[in-house]
Amino acid sequence: MGRAETPGARGRDAGSAQRADASAAGLVPAAAAPTDVLAAVRATFVAFAEAPRALAAAAVLVAAQGLLLVGLGVWQVVRGFGHHIDNLGRAEFGGVLCLVCGVVVIGLGRARVVRRTSSKAPIVVIELLCLPVGWAMIQNGLLAYGVPLLAVAVATLTLLALAASRTPPAE
Repeated sequence: MGRAETPGARGRDAGSAQRADASAAGLVPAAAAPTDVLAAVRATFVAFAEAPRALAAAAVLVAAQGLLLVGLGVWQVVRGFGHHIDNLGRAEFGGVLCLVCGVVVIGLGRARVVRRTSSKAPIVVIELLCLPVGWAMIQNGLLAYGVPLLAVAVATLTLLALAASRTPPAE
């Protein structure tokens, strides 16, 4: 409703126009036709080319983390059908959970590059959660896993802070 509208004053055309605006803004999911997917991919590449370097680099790191999670999920699902698995349900659930989380993280990387402000907080939370996990891995002797995890988390947080300091606030 607009500022001067009353609840019953809106016609059918105004409601459908508002839904179309919300769908175009990405607030309401619309039916995904192949042309819509291609348009979204093109919009992502255009936004990536126009984004500041720090923001683009942070989005690439976040997307790489998502791809790594998807790969880990596929590996766990395939490995779950092996002979040395004690609990098939737990192994498959872990794999599917990794797949879903990886897709979400990839989506957050895309949302950050197209400058959706709602994507910044989840990315920061994910990276902050990676810090103690990476540190615990290092303390337990898993340097090959802990050091890259810490390095990517610190780099992503630094790039996001750098991009935020150089980008004027949106109105």
